[in-house]
Amino acid sequence: MAKTKRGKSLWNTPSKGRGTCPICLSTRIKLLYSATNSDGKTMPVCKKCSSVNAKTADKAVSTVNLGFRGKLRRELNRQKQTV
Repeated sequence: MAKTKRGKSLWNTPSKGRGTCPICLSTRIKLLYSATNSDGKTMPVCKKCSSVNAKTADKAVSTVNLGFRGKLRRELNRQKQTV
């Protein structure tokens, strides 16, 4: 594959496929993989979290409209521990 074609499909996705992983809360990471929770709902996750089981995927936190700042990530970790 030519180098000019690699990752070109990511250019059309929001933020070029990057965001915050709902499971491990890594910020500015590519969310190219999917994980399925016990309800059968799929969510985009990072490469590290692509092999998690449904029980772990149930503990995922919503990262909609979340910035990349460390302050927000600490708040999400607090929410994740209370759930």
